[in-house]
Amino acid sequence: MNRTTKLSAWRRLRGDTKGVAAVEFALIIPIVIVVYAAGYELTQAATVNRKLTDTTVQLANVTSQYTAVATADLNNIMAASSQIMDPYSTTPLAIKLTQVRTDASSAGKVDYCAPYPVGGPCRAKDSVVAMPANFASPNSHYILVETTYGYTPTIGAAFVNSIPMTDQIFMVPRQSTSIPCTTC
Repeated sequence: MNRTTKLSAWRRLRGDTKGVAAVEFALIIPIVIVVYAAGYELTQAATVNRKLTDTTVQLANVTSQYTAVATADLNNIMAASSQIMDPYSTTPLAIKLTQVRTDASSAGKVDYCAPYPVGGPCRAKDSVVAMPANFASPNSHYILVETTYGYTPTIGAAFVNSIPMTDQIFMVPRQSTSIPCTTC
């Protein structure tokens, strides 16, 4: 093949645009898939975080309406978390439901603590609780619900470890000044 033939073949190849769309598609589709998967995972994580917040608030809300509780009541209240977290698993969910009392200086201490799942870690009786600034009143009681959730991405689990999510809320008892636990 002489030089003129080679140059002519190169010009024809350069002017041929039949496969350009396929090449562009092959270059762009991996980026589109990654962006879609990342968007899906972010949406799922945001939804789980919102469900965790709902769980925290609702458990404090229900507990604050009691005038006294027993361990069975606290277990039933926290078991409701599976209904709130649905359709997401409650296996990575941990809850600490605590009654906090404040002294004359508004420093918080634990009256009792109930964990979910049962037997999980909890705050020790009379341990100090950091109260939010300018929130606590002297000689009062509060319900503190702390939740944690280890969200594991569906698609990106190979690339991202479990994402820890936490929430907490302090709530004032509604029907009485405190909510004693009769069997804690």
